[in-house]
This record gives sequence, C-alpha cells and structure tokens, in this order.
Amino acid sequence: MLWRNFNFAALDGPAINWSFLARRAPFAIIVYISVLFALRLGLSPFMEIDEAQFVGEVGFALNYGNSHPPLYNWLVRLALEVTRWHWVPSVALVRLSLLGLYHWLCFDSARRLGGDRAGILALTASALLPQIVWMSIQTTAHTVLVIVASVGLVHAFALMRSGKGVSAYIWFGIWAAVGALAKYNFFIFLISFMIAAWTIPTVRQKLFRRPFWLSIAIFVAAFAPVAIASLNAPLAATAGRMAKLSNTIGYLEAIDIPRLGVDGLFSLLVSTFLWSGPAVIVFLIGRLRDHPRPAPDGDPDVRRLLLRTVFVGLGAFALLVFAGDYHSVAERYLAPVLAPTAILIALYLPQALGARNVLAFSGGLYVLAPMAMAAVALFGAERVTYPFDAVGSAIRAQNPTPARIVSNRQDDAANVAVTLHWPPEQGDAEDIILVWHGDDAPSDAALERLPADATPIGPLTRVSAPTRNFNRKLQTFTFQRFSSRLPLPDQNIGG
Repeated sequence: MLWRNFNFAALDGPAINWSFLARRAPFAIIVYISVLFALRLGLSPFMEIDEAQFVGEVGFALNYGNSHPPLYNWLVRLALEVTRWHWVPSVALVRLSLLGLYHWLCFDSARRLGGDRAGILALTASALLPQIVWMSIQTTAHTVLVIVASVGLVHAFALMRSGKGVSAYIWFGIWAAVGALAKYNFFIFLISFMIAAWTIPTVRQKLFRRPFWLSIAIFVAAFAPVAIASLNAPLAATAGRMAKLSNTIGYLEAIDIPRLGVDGLFSLLVSTFLWSGPAVIVFLIGRLRDHPRPAPDGDPDVRRLLLRTVFVGLGAFALLVFAGDYHSVAERYLAPVLAPTAILIALYLPQALGARNVLAFSGGLYVLAPMAMAAVALFGAERVTYPFDAVGSAIRAQNPTPARIVSNRQDDAANVAVTLHWPPEQGDAEDIILVWHGDDAPSDAALERLPADATPIGPLTRVSAPTRNFNRKLQTFTFQRFSSRLPLPDQNIGG
C-alpha cells in the first residue's frame, strides 16, 4: 500500500525547537497573567463570592472563618496595603499572581526533571486542566494557593535533584509551611509525598538526609502557632468544611448505601476524571501517530514518586469517603493531590509527531478561556455585574451614618460595604443595614443574619438598576436599617 511508504513526518514541518520555546516560556507566562489581570479589572468593579469572603476577614489573626488557615487572608491584607485598600485589584492581584507562580513552578519543575520538552508540555497540559485554565482565572482563592504549594514541593525536590544543596531543603520547608497555612487538605498531599518517597530507595536517600531537619524546623516554626490556635478553637472552626462532603448528589442517590460512602467513591472518580481526564486523553491522542512512541522523559524513580504520591493521596481520600459515608467530592477538594498532574503527563506522555497539534490545541484554550470569561461577564446576568454601586448610593443618600452591612449572601454584603467604604469591622455594631436581592420581604436566610433583638429604625427601600454590562437586565435590591445591641451571627458563608 502507498500509504505505508508515505512520510507523515513531512506534514509536521521542521522539528519543534523545544529550547527556543523554553527560553521564552517565563515571558509568555508574565504576558498571560498580565492580560488576565487587565481583563479582570476591566470586566467588573465588584467581587465574586470567593473574593468577597475576605471582606471583614483581613485583620492579622491565626484563625479565620470558613475553616481556613490564615495565609491567603494575610496575602490579601498585604495586597490591600499596597493598593491602598482597593479591593478588586487586591484580590485579583493575589489570585492571578499565584496562578502565574503555579505555571512557572510547573514549567520549571518539569524542565529540571525531564528537559525543555517536558517543561513546555507541562504548560501545555495545564491548558487542558479545567481547574487551571478555567476556574482559576475567574474564581477560587485558597485552592489556587494549595495547588501552588503542592507544585512548589515538587519543585523543591527537583532542586534537590539538580544539586542545589541546602537551599533546596529550605524551599522544601517553605512550601510545606505554605501548604499547611493554605488549606488543611494539603496534609493529604504532604503525607502521600513522604510515603511515596520512603518507598523508593533512591528518592529516600536524596530526600531524607541531614538537611531535611532544616525543612522540618521551618515547617514547625511556621505552622506551630496556627496549630496551637486551631487546637484551642472549636472543632467547627478548622473542620467545618468537612460537612460539605456530606452533601448528597441527586444522580448518585440510587447507589447510596447506608453507612458506606459508595456514592462518594463514585463522586471521587468523576471529580478525578474531570480534573485530569481531558489532559490525559488529548496527550494520548497526540501519541497515536508515533511509531515507535517516545520513551517517558526524566528519571524513572522521579516519575514513580509523583505517580505514587497521586495514587496514595487518592487512596487515602477514597478510604476517608468510603468509611465516613460521605457523598460528594468536588474537584477543588482534590486540588493538592492532583496538583502535579501536568508534570506527570509531561514526563509520562512526551509528544513527537502529534506535538504541534497538542500545542496548537492547548494554545487555543489559553486564548479561548479568557474570551469566554469576558463574554459571560459582558453579556450574561452575572452576580459580579449586579448594580451594587446603586444600592450603596441609595443607602448613603438615606442615612450616611456608617453601619454594618449584612445579607443572606456574603458577596452582596461585601460589595455594598466596599462600595460605601464601610467594611464590617469599621461599622457601628448597634446599627445594621440588611440588604437582600429582590423586592419581596426578606427571606428567613436573610433575617437569620440579624441579631435576635434587632428592630427596624428605617424604611424598607427598594433600588432597581440594570446590570453593569451589555445585558442591562434590571435587578432589584431591598434594604432596611436595624438597631441592635447584640453581636451579629456568623457571616462567613463564602466559598
């Protein structure tokens, strides 16, 4: 047959200059993050739910609401000081800087472990991870920080392999501390990494050396104060988010067996596939034309380390879900365990003839995802485009005396408070303004945000205005001023 003698490689043109691309990758990351930052500031002057959760939660403390360690809150506070308390630039700066750091750590780790091709393919694989290319450019907070910490730990190990000596162990301790101070589920990744490292002799000899005590000292010094504060706090303050694992999923109720998390295991499998499945599939397709297929890049023991870390982490999570009779595992809960996915794919599934197609497809997603985000914000009726400024103006016109702004939704309260420059910690605790979306009477969920002795001292006022985009759909908010001498109930309902 003629096709057997056809030179398919000729269709792909000259060989890809991986070194050329690797030298320019850091600059490309900076440009990409800068575009995202400009786009975020241009699309909306208001905060979405994950950004709004920090309003009233940026005083330097060891414990905050919503069962989170303090590091992200500290970073937001530092950004607020830099931007002179402009909230949207601050929260966007923190999140997108961390996203850029993820991309660089992923690229540099893979390059150190497998060469220039692996570094570029790690960036390519990241474009096929929905949690990275889509969710992290528009929302998330602590999740992107814990992803950075997990990849940072891999990067520190790559530095050890590169012969960086004590400095690599210092970075290992720093990234372990960052992860512990980012999100408590980071410990699943950290413990899994240690177990996997111990099972591989060459890795064990490289990691568990005398300088490793320096890593431990850094970790303990950074995390001990937070650990002590957490032990002295109510259990709900540190483990409250575990309750979200108990939320049932409608399509899985048919396999919900009493006292066993069978439906939770299936949810775990689905979330694992949604996190990493698209990237694996695209890379496998890219290798179909390669005969023989390129051998995996890098040291086999390092690949084995990363793969075992993921499997041990997923196994531990599966055991927890099954034995605890949990029902729902969202993709973001798997973030620390699956954070090295792009590096793993780059090392295990190098591309040859299909490389140009994979690179083009991933590059297209890096362009299309921000465009899709912009389209949704410009033409949809998104909450981030609601007329919070009109609500704030009406409140100020009625009574300019500062008050606590509360609502059944954290993002509504936070955006109105920031528009008024009345952060909750600066308002008069005896004067409260309840804000809710809609023109009906306040819902029970809204009224629950008021103290028990709250009494109305102002009229019920409605404000109608169009969304702050091309959609121009009319939105109505209602507010009323109350007085109370009791402290407010917990307002930390953000994600």
